Amino acid sequence: MNFTSSKLIRFHHCDPAGIVFYPQFFYLLHEIQEDFLAHIGFPEHTMIPTGIGVPIVDMKTQFRGMCRHGDEVTITLGLTKVGNSSIGMDYEITRGQELKLSAQAVVVYSKVPDGKPVRIPDAMRQALLPYLQTDTPKVA
Repeated sequence: MNFTSSKLIRFHHCDPAGIVFYPQFFYLLHEIQEDFLAHIGFPEHTMIPTGIGVPIVDMKTQFRGMCRHGDEVTITLGLTKVGNSSIGMDYEITRGQELKLSAQAVVVYSKVPDGKPVRIPDAMRQALLPYLQTDTPKVA
């Protein structure tokens, strides 16, 4: 199963030519991650005061097409791995049927502010597992 959200490309996402400025895509990807974690019951804004965060430690991105001011895009997040402390995430941004961006990331459940990885709690693990892609099962 995937987690999906629709977003409107706004003026602040764009460069003077009206095209999404590439760093703004990373804001959109983080927003879907934040929305997803809240959806499964682990909002980042409540984890951080307890000393836990889920920073991205690795990301590979393929820019496949432009998005422009006013475009309605769909952002999809699926999981490729639920490890001891790491979570593999796949993202896609589409406009209609057109793939505009794909990205693969690893986030680590870790202490804030030192970043030391800690084991994902069982309750969170159970909430993550329905989103683990079945074609690439990787549970550690």
